[in-house]
Amino acid sequence: MTTRPIWPRTLWSTTCLAAVGVMLSSGLARAEEPTIDQVEYHPAELPPEGARTRAILVGAALAAGWYGASVGTSYLWADAPNARDLRLPVVGPWMALADTGCGSAESGCTTITVIARTTIAVVSGIGQAGGLFAVVEGLFMDTRSSAGAASAGHDAARGPTWAATPVVLGGGGAGIEVVGSF
Repeated sequence: MTTRPIWPRTLWSTTCLAAVGVMLSSGLARAEEPTIDQVEYHPAELPPEGARTRAILVGAALAAGWYGASVGTSYLWADAPNARDLRLPVVGPWMALADTGCGSAESGCTTITVIARTTIAVVSGIGQAGGLFAVVEGLFMDTRSSAGAASAGHDAARGPTWAATPVVLGGGGAGIEVVGSF
């Protein structure tokens, strides 16, 4: 009977543990946040002229992409009771939530299937609504070129303003952020 030395195994284990330790360790962050005096903030400055077009295009692409996901889901599970609802833009995913169970004509429907298609419906509904909000934001956005040369003293006399923006919250939530000046 021959015995094998134990040191190669312990050397390998020690090397692996050391490598994992090096990968998981992090150094101290040396960056500091700028103070309020160091930040250049110009509340009267408007976005550039092309921002309106980009917001409209991005919003339209976002809404169209999530609508495509919704329609694709409706054809993927064509026998589902809510499949026809998913083909309606914007309101379809929300209407589909009223009937999320397995259909009588469906074969092989499981709880996982129902959860997957309901999740896709909710996410596509949020995506379509967010895309439309971005389009509306782009339509009503005030840019540098539309403000004209007299905008320097005009902001104080303009009165109250507000804007609504879709936001994604921590924990998988979403909402609308409303900001304004009075």
